[in-house]
Amino acid sequence: MSDLKSILEIALSFEKSGQEFYRNNMQRVNQSVAKKTFGYLMDMEASHVKFIEGMIEALEDNKKVDSALQEEAEEIFVERLESQALSNNSYSSDLADLSILRMAYLIEKDFVDYYENASEKVEDMSAKKLMVKLMNWEKGHVSLVRTLMEKIYEKNAIDLGFYPF
Repeated sequence: MSDLKSILEIALSFEKSGQEFYRNNMQRVNQSVAKKTFGYLMDMEASHVKFIEGMIEALEDNKKVDSALQEEAEEIFVERLESQALSNNSYSSDLADLSILRMAYLIEKDFVDYYENASEKVEDMSAKKLMVKLMNWEKGHVSLVRTLMEKIYEKNAIDLGFYPF
């Protein structure tokens, strides 16, 4: 279980840095839907921080790690995101948002990769389930950011022949 504790301590650091990224960039993005998305993701990362802290405490107290996690209400947020129109911002403003969104996309993708690799390294089935669940939460975040990026690409008819996902 000490391996799991190390994995969770690194994950805790990642989740805190993700939360900080969204906090710092929420006011930098111009699209109001991007601001809302960053606020939502900041709150989700905060809930991940609390959850992981609880898991670390359980390990320190030699308690069983419970992989039964609360589900995130992401489906509702995604539906709202898809139905919201983008603001009538300028092309350069949208490109600036894309830069920040691409960073968010890569951060979330790194989280997915980390949890996937961790799930392959832990032997305990409960710990494995925990890592897979965290990975799936982060996959949902990747999807949110990707959806927002696609909306900006479509709005501005950007077809560079390259999409970072």
